[in-house]
Amino acid sequence: MSGPKRPKFSIGDIVVNTLYGTVGTITDIQQIDGTFLYEINHSLSLFMEHMLVLLSDFSGDLWITEEIEVELPFFLGEIVHVRDYGDHLFKVVGVRTEIYRYHGEGWEETIYELKRLFDGWEIEVHMEDIIPLADDEETSITLLQDIAISAPVKSYVLLSPAEEEVKSPSIDELLDMYNDYKFLYEWFHDEQYKQVMETVVKRLQIITNYHNKN
Repeated sequence: MSGPKRPKFSIGDIVVNTLYGTVGTITDIQQIDGTFLYEINHSLSLFMEHMLVLLSDFSGDLWITEEIEVELPFFLGEIVHVRDYGDHLFKVVGVRTEIYRYHGEGWEETIYELKRLFDGWEIEVHMEDIIPLADDEETSITLLQDIAISAPVKSYVLLSPAEEEVKSPSIDELLDMYNDYKFLYEWFHDEQYKQVMETVVKRLQIITNYHNKN
């Protein structure tokens, strides 16, 4: 009479997950309905025995993985200066990390996507080229002066929906415009900026109603 079934692997065994081609250490073993399930590298997933092979017995191809910690000091929507662009103000609209690996060396680069406040021109710059706006009184005064120059209040005319498709900004551009002037209003508390925000909202309502009817 045979004894109770025993797990094929033990905690601490280094195994290959043949489903993904990755290597890990067994950190827990559970038995459910007579079937042994294995946790690898303290993950939340459990794997069946037939998916695993001891590293010493494996002869296939492996995926080599690594964990990379990337510092992101600037957040989406933050207003910043950029080296070599003087007092121009830019808003952070996107960020990505590019990973480079070669034999014997490797590095990561963080690229920020920025939009200039006064005309919406977009650029991509390395993290090292971004200059934060320090949180002090002198810089705050300079910031207000820069914004006043970089983003003057414009006059907006409410066009018909048909004209909107040809002459006016897209919905995404209108939303960006609203957020930019909301930022300006929160800094200045100037009613002119609030009026622009209200105009943008009306424009969006007209476009939405037009498309709902059609």
